[in-house]
Amino acid sequence: MNSKISSTTSVAKPKVHFHFIDALRGIAALWVVFYHTDPDVRLFELSKLLPNWFTVVAFKWGSLGVSIFFVLSGFVIAYSLREAKIDFAYFKRFTLRRLTRLSPPYYVAILVALGFAFISSYVKHVAFAPMGESLSFQRLLTHLFYLQGIFGHKNIDDVYWTLCLEVQFYLIFCALLAIAQWLDFSYNWRYPKAAVFVLAATVAALFPLGVFPDNSRPVIFLPLWYAFLLGVFAYWSWRDKLKPIFFYLYAGLVLTAGIVNSLNFAIASAITASLILEIGRANRMEWLNWRWLQFLGKISYSLYLTHVYLLGIVFFLGYKILGRHLWSEILCLVVAIAICISFAAIMWQLVEKPSIKLSQKVKLVKNTEAIRV
Repeated sequence: MNSKISSTTSVAKPKVHFHFIDALRGIAALWVVFYHTDPDVRLFELSKLLPNWFTVVAFKWGSLGVSIFFVLSGFVIAYSLREAKIDFAYFKRFTLRRLTRLSPPYYVAILVALGFAFISSYVKHVAFAPMGESLSFQRLLTHLFYLQGIFGHKNIDDVYWTLCLEVQFYLIFCALLAIAQWLDFSYNWRYPKAAVFVLAATVAALFPLGVFPDNSRPVIFLPLWYAFLLGVFAYWSWRDKLKPIFFYLYAGLVLTAGIVNSLNFAIASAITASLILEIGRANRMEWLNWRWLQFLGKISYSLYLTHVYLLGIVFFLGYKILGRHLWSEILCLVVAIAICISFAAIMWQLVEKPSIKLSQKVKLVKNTEAIRV
C-alpha cells in the first residue's frame, strides 16, 4: 500500500479498455430490463409455460443487475483515481467531470419520461402525476441535483434512485481517498488507506449483517455501500494494492451475511466482485469481447435510463391492438426489447456520446509531487 506513484503526466498513456467489465454492464442492463417486463402481470400466459426457475432467474431476479452496476462502479472509479493526488481543486473537477458525464442523458431521460407521462395521463383521462406524485418545481429541482429521495419526493422514473446513490458513492469515495492522503502527508501514517477504508468497510458491513436495518431502496449510500466497496477492493487486490486474502475475507463476510439474512443483493455483489477479481488475476479482462455484448455494454446507461416507460408503452398499445394471449405476449416482449435497445442506441449516439466527450474536456488537476497510496 505504500508503493510510490508519480502523478506527473507529460507522456500520454494508452487508453485501457476492460471488455469483461463492459460485458457485465450489458448483462446487468438487460437483466434489469427483463425484470421490469413484470412477468406476473404482463407475461402471465408465457410465465405459465416457462419453468418456474427460469422465470425467477431471468425475470424476477433481474433487479440484481443493480448490484452488478454498483460493484462495477466501485471497480471503475478505483481505477480512475488510482494515481490521483486529491485536493480541493481536484475534487471539484472530479465532481464536475462525473456530473458532466452522467447528467445530460439523465436530464433528457427525465424530459422524455415526463412527456410520456403527460401523454399517458391525457389518454387515460387522469391527473398528470408521474409515479403518483404531482410535478412541482421542488420535485423537478431535486431530481436535477440527484436529491429527490433525500427530500422525500418520488422518483419520476423507477430507476433513478440508483443514480442518486451512484453520485454519493463517487463523491464519498473521492473524499475518503483525500483523507487517506492527508493522513499520509500530514502525519506520515504507515497505512493511511487501510485506516480509512477498514473503518468504511466495517460500517458498510453492519447493514448486511443486520446490525442496522437493511433498506433495499435507501436514499443515502450507507446501506448498499458494501457493494461499491467490493468493486473498489476487487480492483485494488487485482493491482496488488490489497492482498487477496483481505478482499476474500470481506467478500466472504458479505456473502455469508447475505445467505443468513436472505439478502440476494449482498450475495450477488460478493459473487460479482469475486468473479471480476479472478478474471483479472487470470489475465482474462478481454473475455466476453463479443460484438453484440460490447454494444449492450456501450449503451447500457441509456438503456437503463429509458427502458421502463418504453416497456409500458409497448405492452399497453400491443395488448390494446392484439388482445391478451400467449402469442401477443411473446410478440410484445420481443418488440419491447427491440424498441428499448434501439431507443437507447439513438440516445447514446445523440446524447450520451457527446456528454462523454464533453466530460473529457474537464481536465483533472495534475500534481508534480509523488504520492503514496
